[in-house]
Amino acid sequence: MTTTTAPATATLPTLLIVDDEEGPRHSLRMVFKQDFNIHAVDTGDKALEFAKGHPIQLAILDIRMAGKTGIDVLRGLKAIDPHVEVIMLTAYETIETARQALRLGACDYLSKPFDLSTIREAVTRALHLRRISETVSSTSERLQALTEQLNDTALKEEMSRTTTEIYAGALHDINNPLTVITGYVELLRHRLDSVGSLHGADLQAVRDDVNLLSKQVSTCSAITRRYLRFVNKRSSHAPEVSVNQVLDDVQTLMRNHPSLRGGQLAVKHLDRDTAGQIGGTELIQILLNLTVNAFQSTEKPQTVWITAERYDRPLPLESFRDTADERFIGLESFGNSVPLVGLSVLDQGPGIPRDVLSRIFEPYFTTKTHTGTGLGLAIVTRLVRHHHGLVHVKTRLGEGTRFSIYLPGKEPSNSSSPFGS
Repeated sequence: MTTTTAPATATLPTLLIVDDEEGPRHSLRMVFKQDFNIHAVDTGDKALEFAKGHPIQLAILDIRMAGKTGIDVLRGLKAIDPHVEVIMLTAYETIETARQALRLGACDYLSKPFDLSTIREAVTRALHLRRISETVSSTSERLQALTEQLNDTALKEEMSRTTTEIYAGALHDINNPLTVITGYVELLRHRLDSVGSLHGADLQAVRDDVNLLSKQVSTCSAITRRYLRFVNKRSSHAPEVSVNQVLDDVQTLMRNHPSLRGGQLAVKHLDRDTAGQIGGTELIQILLNLTVNAFQSTEKPQTVWITAERYDRPLPLESFRDTADERFIGLESFGNSVPLVGLSVLDQGPGIPRDVLSRIFEPYFTTKTHTGTGLGLAIVTRLVRHHHGLVHVKTRLGEGTRFSIYLPGKEPSNSSSPFGS
């Protein structure tokens, strides 16, 4: 006998219940009727027929049934939708059956009779896993769309008519978030492969990683849009971004970056948050380039600092002069109007020799034999200059280097977003 609830609200997820006994079907329907669209059937064939025409988020299957077993139904549901989360129920638990169910993708395995708290906890975990799976799938689709966009023939032809520096700069900018994405995908895959089910701290860690992946894909998309606007010579509204929010994002993005090499990143926020008049993606790229360079300045573990400061008086430009240990880039176009925002990245490396300091902002100049492209600082100066900012580098041999950028600021608005432009 097949039983279903009345037409359900479209916003609720669908829960499929498959059991050849009316008692468990009725009990589960009563427990979850407020939280799900429920479809309850008594055979595996009916379950698979329903699944072919209706999206299902969760399923609860009895293992021992006449006709198709719960294992057969599990295999069939996963063939229709690999992301469906399945909880197995049985009154005849065996280790081998449990292992088989988990190998086929079941997220939990419970014994009959079940108590209310246990089944609710299992369904809550399964729903969390389903949402994580949907986020990962969505992120993957967005990455695929981004790849197709970058590979579009017309875009390639248009890019070829621009300078080599712009094209290479786009790839360099995208490489930073893609490095983080790759690391977190591997971490996530390892975490999911090593457990049959997730709960507690493990579940929260996976959710945090998936959220970070989604943000990184948004960063890649925003970078691509920025270069497309440049290629098409399209203007946009004046951007702005919360400086403290960007600092939080950079700290998160660097958390598992391979360039740390056992070191750590320390961040000093603005006491009074201020908006920088620059796109959030651009400011993140500037700080990531400078921070990665700082960690790569020495093989030894070190603490790299990012500090932020607000200036309510114009900077003393008359004292800003190049020396053997200092360089300024962008003085001729710097908008020295208050408020100003200063962001500095300080390392504990060996410092920059004078002959290298004179060339570090040249495109393609690099001292990194195997990993460097020579584009990082060229991109930093181009972005800072574009927003009427100033770059200052000060170094001491044997003591370290400090890169500072100064940008026009303003009081933050509620619409300031780190990925707004």
